[in-house]
Amino acid sequence: MSVKLTYQWMEKAASINDLAPHLLPLFSGAEKKEWKSILAMLQNHGMFRHLKDGVVTSKRLKERGCYSHIQKEEAYLKEKWSGPDVPIVVLPVDERNRKVRMEFGSKSGLAFRDKMFLFLSSDISNSAVSALMTHEYNHVCRLEHVTMDEKDETLLDTIMMEGLAEYAVYERFGSSLTAEWTSYYTPEQLDFLFEKRVKPNLRLTRDNRMFSQLLYGKGYFPSMLGYAVGFNIVKKYLTDHQKTVKEALATPSKTFLEATL
Repeated sequence: MSVKLTYQWMEKAASINDLAPHLLPLFSGAEKKEWKSILAMLQNHGMFRHLKDGVVTSKRLKERGCYSHIQKEEAYLKEKWSGPDVPIVVLPVDERNRKVRMEFGSKSGLAFRDKMFLFLSSDISNSAVSALMTHEYNHVCRLEHVTMDEKDETLLDTIMMEGLAEYAVYERFGSSLTAEWTSYYTPEQLDFLFEKRVKPNLRLTRDNRMFSQLLYGKGYFPSMLGYAVGFNIVKKYLTDHQKTVKEALATPSKTFLEATL
């Protein structure tokens, strides 16, 4: 079974550090001393920070049948996209984090080529879990088709990946379950923001501070700028070319830019 029974981890944990023996093996080659950096990374992407909160949330997710729902979603999406079998780690979200609440609806996720994490609130609906699963598992499938080292990943690669993942939600559920940021700006505003703000910086890599500022809309950049622009471009491209998400999984990042010409 790909879905890890993390509620069992939480039941036995006396501190967040007790999760280390379960999580470290998921990161190939990681040493015990790297646990703190792994923990920080997960928390930066929305994982809970207070054990007491996490235990309560984890128990509630188990009681509501969330784990079995995720198993069903995994089976559906694997078949839909001919995707890989990867560990799925379900952990409580940091409900005290304002950005996670406002921008992501008290849920978050993190995907790698060989694993994925879902950070969930205690009252999350099954439909919201399905939308998050669709987004994050699409990342896994995209990464299987587009091979590159993370250090070489450009802003263009990232916004196209995020755009495709959220378009997968749109393709499956329509606009009712897409993220709030997909409706922050009009198409005309997004075209302008792409030309003036994003296009000159498409080759930036993650080691540049402006990368995350443009992606998330930090500082003087509009909120969720890169995500919103990426979704707009992918939606245009797939609509113009009458392609499905599955057909676009291996599409090179720069090919999507045909929609901006």
